[in-house]
Amino acid sequence: MNKEKYNQAFKIQMSPILLFILFISASSIIFSDSGQQLFDHAANFDCRNNFQTTKTIQFSGAFQNIPQVFMFQDYCDIPNAISEYQFSITSITLVDFQIVVKCPKPGLIWGIRYSWIALDDSRVQVINSFNVDPPQDKVFNHQLLNADTAIIGLTSLGYSGQLEFQLLVTQITKDTVSVGITQVAGKFVNLKQIGYQILLVASRDIIDLGLVTFKPTYTSNAINLETNKWLIQPIQGIKYNYGAQLTLNEQKTIGASTVSYSFTKWGPYDQSEFTIQNLWMSYQLIKNYALECFTLRISQKLDRSQSNRPRFFVQIMQTNQIYNTVGEYSFKVYKPIQNINFVTEINCITGKRVISKFNKCNSCSSFGKNYQFNHYCHSQINLISYFPKFAQTQSVNQEFKIIITSNNCLVKQILYNQAKTEQDIINIEFQDP
Repeated sequence: MNKEKYNQAFKIQMSPILLFILFISASSIIFSDSGQQLFDHAANFDCRNNFQTTKTIQFSGAFQNIPQVFMFQDYCDIPNAISEYQFSITSITLVDFQIVVKCPKPGLIWGIRYSWIALDDSRVQVINSFNVDPPQDKVFNHQLLNADTAIIGLTSLGYSGQLEFQLLVTQITKDTVSVGITQVAGKFVNLKQIGYQILLVASRDIIDLGLVTFKPTYTSNAINLETNKWLIQPIQGIKYNYGAQLTLNEQKTIGASTVSYSFTKWGPYDQSEFTIQNLWMSYQLIKNYALECFTLRISQKLDRSQSNRPRFFVQIMQTNQIYNTVGEYSFKVYKPIQNINFVTEINCITGKRVISKFNKCNSCSSFGKNYQFNHYCHSQINLISYFPKFAQTQSVNQEFKIIITSNNCLVKQILYNQAKTEQDIINIEFQDP
């Protein structure tokens, strides 16, 4: 067989293999995952006196981007002695993540278990506050455009006596989230260390069933199952009398259309009280869409009133922001503002053609997606003005980018969905005729 025929035969043989590899690679990509991790004394978890263990947890597939991982306790078996267990996530990759648990005190931590969820999505953000010593109120910065809900999950404790505390989200602003800890006289001093994570989301992506305070054994009423959502119950508060061992175990019972959960204890142990946040967390979040132009007025005229008019002028009417020099700018518009009106003026260049596009239909094909216009600059026209009005079907905060060059004015909307993307809503440029 000559070399050319051999290469052809090799390519024919390899094509199905390459297609198979590509299929396997594509089919194994995941965007959400969940699981549990138990640390138990019966399985070589002798957690006391500076014992430390590292665990690598595999995802069920490969994420496309590094996911956000949120963890919280749903099981504990800890003593009425000076005790501490520390927890941290040390690395997250596309295929796994690594956690470290350490117990620096002499009290034996018999067992702890963590539930976890992982999301590759730009609409959520996880903030870590591991092993805070001493416990204190904290304020964290965040970058989530539409964060209005925070979920707290307990990850670690250090204590030396009776406990009574609750983790509380005290405020969420457009760029910060504040967490407080209730301080009960005579008991807060016994809380030596606390760790937690904060999951920031938009309220439309959860079903909040409220806080539940209970003493084990506790069983919930039947809850209707929800599609594409996790039922999670992170612990946010503990009242512990320190009279005996503290034990807690959560179990879920899933039926055809409902689910219930129970928290049990074992042995004649302490009559402690717990507070959990009870909610459905979506792993298929509501999609964000760009503004759509629903009305547009255009004027063109000869205007000699200004000799030094800028090439491009952009004004956002609702916020009275103006951009008229070459550069790249960003701005945000917050609820309750929903619809946005622009004024865009173009200082014509004689002999040039002006092409303008305005996003009108997110669901349309490329043929009907934009309003598009052509204008010609000549001696009787030196100013073209556009007055587009855009509508937003959702009540959300919105983020934009404006790029002005010598020949182009571009307004992009930043969209946070599974991935962060940019979509043109206004594009005006000079072209040669």
